[in-house]
Amino acid sequence: VSTEAEASAGDVAKLIDQIRAEKIPAVFMENISDPRLLDRIASETDAKIGGTLYSDALSPAGGPAATYLDMMDYNVRTLVAALRT
Repeated sequence: VSTEAEASAGDVAKLIDQIRAEKIPAVFMENISDPRLLDRIASETDAKIGGTLYSDALSPAGGPAATYLDMMDYNVRTLVAALRT
């Protein structure tokens, strides 16, 4: 699912089918995205929401991804933690 355009119902259905077929353990949100679609996808599959990733925007100063290096470190730790369980 892209943050560039709203996903169609057909796109979402295909994604849900793919997550089920491939037994994807976790899906991730972007810090600038509306979580409602991902909540729906997670509720209709066995995937859990693995956390929020930073991609197009850093966190505020003092947050977990205030610099590019902090963002990369945070994203890797979030991915690993979600996929290990």
